[in-house]
Amino acid sequence: MQKNKALMVSAGLFFSCSVMAAGAGTQAPTVVPVMNGGQVRIAVSNTSPNLFTVPGDRITAVDSLDGALTSNVQTESGGVVVATVNKKPFTFILETERGLNLSIQAVPRQGAGRTIRLVSDLPGTGEKAGAWEIPTPYESLLVSISQAVRGGKLPAGWYQLPVTEEALQPPAGLSARAEAVWAGHSLKMVRFAVENKTLSVLNIRESDFWQPGIRAVMFGRPVSRLPAGACMDVYVIRGGEGR
Repeated sequence: MQKNKALMVSAGLFFSCSVMAAGAGTQAPTVVPVMNGGQVRIAVSNTSPNLFTVPGDRITAVDSLDGALTSNVQTESGGVVVATVNKKPFTFILETERGLNLSIQAVPRQGAGRTIRLVSDLPGTGEKAGAWEIPTPYESLLVSISQAVRGGKLPAGWYQLPVTEEALQPPAGLSARAEAVWAGHSLKMVRFAVENKTLSVLNIRESDFWQPGIRAVMFGRPVSRLPAGACMDVYVIRGGEGR
């Protein structure tokens, strides 16, 4: 599969720049970016159960060498519910189906149980997605991914991830905020909300958003001018090294 040029694909659907707000009284999951083989420090409740999940993956093992976990129950969706009564920090090891190995330094505290989403970076391990990504011609692959994701149907082996540190450097006068992330075998697609922060109408092209590592840029709707204060969706496909 060639990877030496970016593809600009015109979109035929309109997507608004939405702002998601948590409901009153709800506690949003805590998103924690992790590296395979690394260690993270996470606060957990020692008075209520805590739920750990890895989007796009399944937790297969949790091991606390010092017996600090009083409960360790796997969920049908691939997460794990853990509980502890410890008052001092302790460490447990977490492993997943896709090969993630992680050392978690848990810091107990009283309070409501927490929901933790561990977002891993494991490019090239999505075998189901790779089975069709690898042999598909480059431009056809990018078009297929774009059409599927924007149409609300993920390609085979693809999954949605929480937004973590995804960023896009927009042209002058524009701001960009990541709103959604999808990943497959060695490619990742991000939807950015792009807003005109100036007091003037700006001329924009998909090629204005090209940067190293980007394979394709798509606007959420056909547009060449963005009015002052207006917002639009920009979809970007990156290689696995851009995760």
